[in-house]
Amino acid sequence: MKSRVLVLGGGITGLGTAWKLAENSVLVEVIELKKEIGGLAGTIKEGPYRLDYGPHFILSERPELLQKILSLFSEDLPVFKRSAQLFFHGKFYNYPLTARNVLMQMPLQDAFFCGSSYFLRLIWDTLKKPFVKKHEPNFEEWAKSSFGNYLFRLFFKPYTEQFWQIPVNELSPDSMPTNTRLSFFKTLKLLFVKDIVRSKMSLVERETTLLLHYPKQGIGKMASHIADRITEDMGKIQTGCRIKEIRQEPDGTFSVTADCGGKKKIFKGDHVVSTLPLTELIPMMNPAPPEEVRKSVQHLSYLSLIVVYLVIPKREILESSYVYHLATPYNRIGDMNKFCPDLCPEDENMLALEFTCHKGDSLWRKNKDELFDMSVSYLEKDGILKRNEVKDIFILKVPYGYPVYTYDYKKHLDTVRTFVRQTSNLEIVGRTGNYQYMDMDQCLHYGFLMAEEVLSKIKNS
Repeated sequence: MKSRVLVLGGGITGLGTAWKLAENSVLVEVIELKKEIGGLAGTIKEGPYRLDYGPHFILSERPELLQKILSLFSEDLPVFKRSAQLFFHGKFYNYPLTARNVLMQMPLQDAFFCGSSYFLRLIWDTLKKPFVKKHEPNFEEWAKSSFGNYLFRLFFKPYTEQFWQIPVNELSPDSMPTNTRLSFFKTLKLLFVKDIVRSKMSLVERETTLLLHYPKQGIGKMASHIADRITEDMGKIQTGCRIKEIRQEPDGTFSVTADCGGKKKIFKGDHVVSTLPLTELIPMMNPAPPEEVRKSVQHLSYLSLIVVYLVIPKREILESSYVYHLATPYNRIGDMNKFCPDLCPEDENMLALEFTCHKGDSLWRKNKDELFDMSVSYLEKDGILKRNEVKDIFILKVPYGYPVYTYDYKKHLDTVRTFVRQTSNLEIVGRTGNYQYMDMDQCLHYGFLMAEEVLSKIKNS
């Protein structure tokens, strides 16, 4: 009898896992909460408008993976390069930041204070080192040591707290991915280097240096094509199902109970691959995980994402595809016509305003009109648009957008991951499932790797 695998969550990671398993003749079934598949890489239709959860792109530095993705489409997808800027203290900076544009574009006074502050901090850290017990720094300590107090106060503290909605001394340095970090001393050394070269590109660098592909009907088309491949290989996809319980039977198999449109349904599987947020997965498990695991998962959380789309007359709005903003209610604005003009009627454009918050807080509870009202004065002041230009407003909300790396998250995450590893035939993977921030192609890549791991276990069982 063939093994049956249940994949919890129909985002790109879950679909990628199911795609690979179905290709290898495994009986696989995807269980998704929403009516639409794709997760953060889905597209919502509102009349003639197609709305992504923030603009996404098809890209990868892995040629084989990129080719596999592009093979999903019968037509050739448009190719373009994205541009991005940071609007900071009334001035535009090229983004991602390079050594050259940080110091050469910065006002002379700020550049001087940044440099002197860094070297004073370096001297201070060196002098106190013999007298201070070594410890894991929080984000504030790391940023001050890496960039100096002045640049920390000028940029890193306000931007980080605006995005994460958490004080910097409560965050881990992992809130800024390792491959995007750069000390001020390295910045000085690389002053006349056009680009900062590293063995691994940051997410923003990947998007601004690699060629991007975008389906004309929205990025969600990629997910729907993957779903077609899954069902062609006899896999199943169940949408509109809210999982209530994940029970592991005495024989090691699983029974997953879900509410599907008001009807109770039980899915049976020999293996479970979960992309669900860990904060949802652990409380649903039966038998209940040990108390230590249940307590640890309460220390993990996710940052929520809100995207507000403003429909305006077609015209050039931004000089670049994206602009990152500081000291505004929104963190970033995307000019959607620069990504794909087919997402709205040909005489219109859309601006995508991205907000971050925590599920249930005051910002999360605001509706589209309230979010627009709190933003429009900033948009008008910066010369982006006028209130009377906005023809329509749409809103998308994502409760689980980004894993939050608090100062003590590692020990709690290790406790949860250890429990999962010790639970036979249960796997976690993905951005929310494995508590790991990833881009879309990386999610697909890790979905494929997870499928290979499951296939190996099936073969050896």
